[in-house]
Parts: sequence; structure tokens; C-alpha cells
Amino acid sequence: MGAAEHLKINLNEYDKVIRTLIPHYADLIEEAATAVSRVAGRRPAVVDLGTGSGALAARVLKERTGARMIGIDEDRGMLKMAERRLRGRISAVRANFETGALPRCDVITASFALHHIGTGRRKLAMYQRCYDALRPRGALVIADCCLASTERLRKAHKAVWLDHLQKKYTKMKAEAFLRAWAREDVYFTLDRETELLREAGFEVDVVWRRDSFAVIVALN
Repeated sequence: MGAAEHLKINLNEYDKVIRTLIPHYADLIEEAATAVSRVAGRRPAVVDLGTGSGALAARVLKERTGARMIGIDEDRGMLKMAERRLRGRISAVRANFETGALPRCDVITASFALHHIGTGRRKLAMYQRCYDALRPRGALVIADCCLASTERLRKAHKAVWLDHLQKKYTKMKAEAFLRAWAREDVYFTLDRETELLREAGFEVDVVWRRDSFAVIVALN
């Protein structure tokens, strides 16, 4: 399923609409790109998993103008958007990042991509593949939804998400969005994410968190 179909939006409106759907979206992208700049050299090879419209890739390239960017995505339409946005500064690869080969690189990034991996076993295997693809002193930077460990906080964070959606959509529509996504996306707790990353061999820090969203930096 393509990103537009998954989110129930028009592909051409993706960059505008995504901000109405995801709380703190702009902050997440900004913080993830800043994290890359802090752990990468001046000319890193960066692989962006599920690159989508290229929003994070574009922001990383502002921080590291000498970066060599590879964007991997199964969605042909999204890859075309990324190529238009970055005007020759990204090498687009149409593939399933969970099963396809990962190029040798210095940094791997993933924004709102890894929650499509449905089990801990598969996610651990993905993190191990990322670890193996990274050169020494490499980094994996993840921006995604990571649940709280307690039911009380999970409910509070869900309420924040619904409030955000209702700035643009009706309460009924907002609740329908979350129900639809819950059938297709799998969100782990932040503790479980960091546990899996450490099991794959990484040193891990959570460099930014707000409600149920976080930016994680994993170093090899």
C-alpha cells in the first residue's frame, strides 16, 4: 500500500496534509536532521529508509551539504516527489527496505517508516541489518511514534493526538484516522525500541521526545 492510500490523502498534498495528521511533525524532522549533523562527518553517505517525499532527506542535506543521499521506498509516486524536491541530490531506489540490500553507509535515517515492521523479531532483524550496513562510527537516526510504557500516559498521549487532528478534522474523522492506522501500523514502546536496538549491538540515546513521538540515535 502506498503512503497516500495508507493515510487516505491525495499524494500531491502529502507535505501539507502530513502536518495536520502528525503532532510535532516539523519538530521531529528538525530534531532528526540536527541529530544527523551531530554524529556525521562533513560528507557522509546517508541511506534514508522509507524516504517518502524526501522531507527528512532535504533537511539533512541542509545540515550536511556534502552528503551523498540514497532514498529507499517502495512507493513509486513518493520517490518521484523526493526526486523533484531534491533535484538530483538523491539517488532513489524503489525497494522494500526490510528485505532489500542496504548500501554500505555512514548514516541511516528513518522517519515514520519503521512502524510498518510488525513484530519484534522482524524489527530486531532490521536493526541488525542496519548495524551491519553502517561503517565504523556510524549512526542510525529514527524519528517515529514510540509509545509510553504506562497505560495512563498512553491514553494521555492519544488524547493529544486526537486534539491535534481535531484542529483540522471532525472528532469522528479524527477517531477514524487512528482506527485505520492502528490496523496497519505497529507502535512499540520507547523502552522496547531501545531494547531491540541494544540487542542489535547499538549504543542508544533518546535525543528528543514529546508525547508519543521521539528521535532516537543509535551508534555502532
